[in-house]
This record gives sequence, C-alpha cells and structure tokens, in this order.
Amino acid sequence: MMKLKKNGFYLLTLMMLLLLSACSKDEAKTTASAENGGVIPLKVGIQKNAALTNAWIAESVGIYEEHGLDVKLIEFKSGSESINAQRSGSVDIILSAPGTAMVANESGFDLVSIAQNEIAQAEGPDTASVQVLADSNIESLKDLEGKKVAIYDSRNQLVLGLKKIIEESGADVDKVEFVEVPFSSMGDALKNNQVDAISLVDPYTTQLVSEGTTKVISWNYVESIPEQPVGAWYARSKFVEENPEAVSRFYDAISASIEYMLADEERAKKHIVDFTGVDEKLITDMPQIAWSNEFNADVWQQIVDMYVEAGELKQKHEATEYFSQYVTETLK
Repeated sequence: MMKLKKNGFYLLTLMMLLLLSACSKDEAKTTASAENGGVIPLKVGIQKNAALTNAWIAESVGIYEEHGLDVKLIEFKSGSESINAQRSGSVDIILSAPGTAMVANESGFDLVSIAQNEIAQAEGPDTASVQVLADSNIESLKDLEGKKVAIYDSRNQLVLGLKKIIEESGADVDKVEFVEVPFSSMGDALKNNQVDAISLVDPYTTQLVSEGTTKVISWNYVESIPEQPVGAWYARSKFVEENPEAVSRFYDAISASIEYMLADEERAKKHIVDFTGVDEKLITDMPQIAWSNEFNADVWQQIVDMYVEAGELKQKHEATEYFSQYVTETLK
C-alpha cells in the first residue's frame, strides 16, 4: 500500500511538472514571437454570452490578425471556471466581472486587468433588472422585505449591488430571502409563484419585458453603480510582465472590436444572434450593449469599496492595484 501511495505521489508530481513545463514553453513561444516582431499566439477564454460577441467576431473579421495576434478562443461556462483554468496555464487571458477577480486575488490568485469589455448603462433600461409579476403589489425594492428573490450567485457583483440598493431603499436586507436559480429558469420560477422577484440580465431581461407579464422595479446595475464595469479582461501578473507587446496588441484589438460593434447596431445584433444562437426577435428588442474599453478608476473604486463593505474583500484596496501597467498608463 505504501508503495502504491509513493508511486501515486510521484506520478502526480510528474504530471504537475509536465503541465508547468508546457505552460512555460507556451509563454516562451509568445515572448519569442513578440521579440521577433512576428504574430503572437494567445489563448483567450470566453463565455457564450452576447457581450462577448465582439471578442468572437474579432477573429472572423480579421481584427486579431490586423493587430499581429493569432488568437485561439476557448469557451468556459463561468468566470470562476475560466479563472481556475488560467491559474493552471490553460489560457493566457480571460474575461471576468471585476468583483470576481478581486475576490480571487485575495484567495491567492494574481490577476491584473489588461482591457475592459462592457459597462452598465448610465441609466435604464439596462441589461440587469429586478422584475416582479405585472399584477404584483411589489412596487419598489423596499417592498422586497419579507419576500423571496431569485438570484444567480449570492456573491457576485450583480447581487452585491442589489443588496446595497435594497438597504438604501430602507428595507432590512437580512429579511429578504435570496435563493439561487439559473437565469434560464427564473421566469418560470416567478410565473409559478416559487419566488416573488427575480434578478436577471439580458437576454432574459428583454425576453420577460417583451412578454408583458412582468414589470421592472429596478435597473440594479445602474442604481447601484452607474456605468460600472461588468466585464474585463485579465491575465496573470507574470504573463503581463513577460509579454508587454502581447498585452498592448490585445488591448488595441479589443478596442477595435468594440468600435466595430458600435459602428453598426443592426450588424452587431446579427453577429450576436450568430454567436449566441438566441432568437433574432429577442436580440432585436434588446438595448445595445454598452461595450467600452475606457477605464474609469473612480468607478472601479466604488466596486472595491462595495466589496469591502459587504465583507467579500477582507482588506481595503486601491482600484489601480487591479490594473496592468499598460492600463495605468492609458489613464494618465
């Protein structure tokens, strides 16, 4: 038995060394390509949602190629999954909500933002909403006290912002029952009276509004922190330090992809349908996504402070701690 345990340990160690070796070789390849002025290979983690259509279409229309990048897109189901994959070296760059990455860093990760992708609108309508049935007597967030609210994840940026504005409404947030429900199931949960309200994002926000069976009582991203970043691109600090040219090219490519999507709303929505497979009618009714690669350090600081106040971050931080040097330089 002891021999088996030792053999298992040696096998695990060998596998870890091989993985680290492969990661080092890939990073060395990226660095060498940049030093030679050639095309730089990048592995980029994405999720299949409408707001990431710009990163997907950038490959199809040649934006990455124009910026000297050979990008391989790798799909993940969630930001948390992609963060773990990045830590193992499976991907170079990932998309995450800023709050998720901040919490990950306090847990031992070392992520810095190298580009931004999407922000909330300055005012509603927006992607994020709190909805109740059209005939409900719930008229405002204050009325949620003593009610059951469906949320996607109890610790994410969307929900922390919701809890913040519920408290600001005068309600006792501790008397609101939050239950985790997938976005795709929230509409049915509301219609079947399993919950009293739902907190969701597009395309589900638009889908329910279009049906006319619900009413919006809050545009919660907008009301908690207007124009807050809800999606940003991250890489490990070591990767950023060793690959400054790759980082700057990716930043410029994302900016170009955003300009491309914002230039023609009808074309952008067609690309969203092609990427996500969501019904074309639903996308047509959906407000244009607020793509943006313009960092606002003051708004990022509000997210940091919100996480500290909620106890999700154990220490106070400056927002610029989460920016790569290249991003910091763009703020000057």
